[in-house]
Amino acid sequence: MNKIPVFMTTAMLALSALTPFSAMAESEVDYVPVMYFSVEDNDKISILPNGTVYINSQDMPDSVRVNVYIRDDSKSCWTVSPKVKSADIYIKLSEKAIDPAEVGENSPYDFSEYGFYNTIDTDYNTLNMSFTAPMSDMLSGNIKRLPTNSDATDDYPLAYFNASVDSEIQSGKYRIYFLTEPEDDENQRTTQVSLLDDDGNSVTVTPEVREQKIVVSDRMLGDVNNDGYVDTVDAAAILMEYAKLSAQKEPSFEPAQNISADVNDDGLVDTVDAAAVLMEYAKNAAQIS
Repeated sequence: MNKIPVFMTTAMLALSALTPFSAMAESEVDYVPVMYFSVEDNDKISILPNGTVYINSQDMPDSVRVNVYIRDDSKSCWTVSPKVKSADIYIKLSEKAIDPAEVGENSPYDFSEYGFYNTIDTDYNTLNMSFTAPMSDMLSGNIKRLPTNSDATDDYPLAYFNASVDSEIQSGKYRIYFLTEPEDDENQRTTQVSLLDDDGNSVTVTPEVREQKIVVSDRMLGDVNNDGYVDTVDAAAILMEYAKLSAQKEPSFEPAQNISADVNDDGLVDTVDAAAVLMEYAKNAAQIS
């Protein structure tokens, strides 16, 4: 794949961080794209229906692959600048982002014609990326939208990165998220996209963003009593805890138990979780028999 020289990608990043240059008119838009993550499944993690990643600290993955997506139904983006952060020392953004096409993966985005700039800031545990039009197009005013040969811009990731999980991580809830306002210093770059209309007018906006939740416990999902099985005993324990909470009594579960018991990660330990545990038990029993 052809590479754009470093000085050009640096210049493009600088330009993309500014209000679109004066040769282009500003346009008003009510619409904003959505940026979000997904995590590649592997045998060391569980991905819950809502996208939350569940990690058992007794069977720790070396890292998790996190995909970066944009959903732009208008297909009008010409610059996309995601800024990604993990605020917790136990989850490290361990390397620069990777262009899927660069490593031979199927991708509709032709970054041989576009600038793909990315750096990692280990001090703040942030990734800074930028996808933008070629310098020649920017200078001529002939800006191209983000290229795609797919029906939907979120069919494929823009890029992905690996996040490592420290072996000393404690049971709890963690997140990887897009920076939409400075957190570490007042000049910190934030996530932005620039949209181009049919008349060549551009506006830079902050997209709607969704975070990647990661929950960690010292036991399997649903194995509340930590005996190595997900069974009726765990379902009964969840129902007992639900009864206590419904009666406004003090909860009895420790944090690791609570995370394991909240099987659908909706913030509640209730009958829905108990039913899910019983379904998992029935499925496992059927496989054994």
